[in-house]
Amino acid sequence: MKTGLLFLLFIVAFGVSAKDVIKPSVSGLYQVDKVNLFIECYGEASPSIIINAGFGGTVEDGNWKKVIQSLHKKNRVCIYDRANLGKSDKSQGHYDLGTIVEHQNVLLQRAGIQPPYVMVGHSYGSYPIKLFNHLYPEKVSAILLVDPSLYGQFRSHIKKWDAKNDTYDADTKTNMEAELASWHGAPDNLEKINMRTSSTFIQQSDDFGDTPYVLLWNRDAIWVPANQTPDNWHPAVWERIKKSYSTELNKMQTLSKDTKITFATTPEHYIQKHEPEIVIAEINYLLNKL
Repeated sequence: MKTGLLFLLFIVAFGVSAKDVIKPSVSGLYQVDKVNLFIECYGEASPSIIINAGFGGTVEDGNWKKVIQSLHKKNRVCIYDRANLGKSDKSQGHYDLGTIVEHQNVLLQRAGIQPPYVMVGHSYGSYPIKLFNHLYPEKVSAILLVDPSLYGQFRSHIKKWDAKNDTYDADTKTNMEAELASWHGAPDNLEKINMRTSSTFIQQSDDFGDTPYVLLWNRDAIWVPANQTPDNWHPAVWERIKKSYSTELNKMQTLSKDTKITFATTPEHYIQKHEPEIVIAEINYLLNKL
């Protein structure tokens, strides 16, 4: 009786209706290598929809709640915490995209989530999908990238520097040295991911072939760089950034022979939170193709 009363008080206090509360079919920590990783899945039916959250995203942040609520009755939907995030353990030793994808593959096996998978990735969550598809293409039936990070962006931001041929002022040189130190040194980002070795994995990964692929941008996602060099930018560095952006954007939009490119009406990066209906619609579009 007390448990039921507390549950009722929770619903009243937080404005959660009973129909919005769904119970996971899988929830818990699974040991992968030397770390425990947390995963939650809702629903049972195949193909399973595997969500890769953006950089720093966790199961508990709730950004995917409405998407999961809509889709779990017809398909299993899974979301997990990468190492160093949420309920998962800290990473051990060298940690990069290769480790992340190996972790994900074993985690899904340990949790009993069998392929095929519809892989969904937001922002940096697009990165594991490219390598996962390269290593296990037979497990991936469709791909949705939601306002993704460009696959070459980390390497491009380093390659914009050319100290041998450019002449930089003191502030620009300081910025360059700081970026290069971070690139070649120990990871100093939230997830402790080595971006340098991760970028190599991305560079060496195959594209998506003829796998059904939807690229969903927010309304203002496509950057239109100024022709004139902005203040505090070195002209040659600015030109390299513009060129690399154009190249990497084109690559993102031609990854599969079966590609659909669409735009949300929201300008927000977290489309799944601010306009979940379009994310749901695009996942259903992919499911209908299978």
